[in-house]
Amino acid sequence: MPSQPTTLTLGASKAEVIFYLPTPPLLPPDWHHNHPNAITDIIALNGNHWRKIVTIMAKICCRHADLSANNGAAWKPIRQSLLQDVSPQSLAHRLSCQIQIIPSQLSHATERLCNPQSWHIVCGKETQQRLGLHTIEHTQTVDVNNKIQRQQTCLLTPYLDYRQYANALIETTRQLIAREDLPQD
Repeated sequence: MPSQPTTLTLGASKAEVIFYLPTPPLLPPDWHHNHPNAITDIIALNGNHWRKIVTIMAKICCRHADLSANNGAAWKPIRQSLLQDVSPQSLAHRLSCQIQIIPSQLSHATERLCNPQSWHIVCGKETQQRLGLHTIEHTQTVDVNNKIQRQQTCLLTPYLDYRQYANALIETTRQLIAREDLPQD
């Protein structure tokens, strides 16, 4: 019997925001999410596509509303340490983050989305289909253009690309996550 594909997890061991994506980045040998150059290494190896992905993630995980003002002074340092386990002092500035890469054939994956201690951002139609989430029952629309659907702490969103996930939508997502406290353990 073939083994069941597993997800690839990158980032903080205990995350407040988990991004679900369909395709992993290339990783250099001995790469670790807590290394100070972890994001730089991903961008160097994968190019502009992954630079955009981690930039959007950093903007969403930023607790401050300074996304475009001052040349992104608030989110730029967050991007560099995006996947690192955070200290309590860092939590004042950003939410802890994790990426889970969803393989093409994954069964019983939706249980992970029921954990109310994290926000679950399921990015793009392909990832949603892989998780069996073409739609979620009893959702509410988060934005005026109906691009983000929400059920509790699970968000069905566009893929993390500026053509689909523009700055206004990033800010809507950031504000939603920043203003709603998650239940604590």
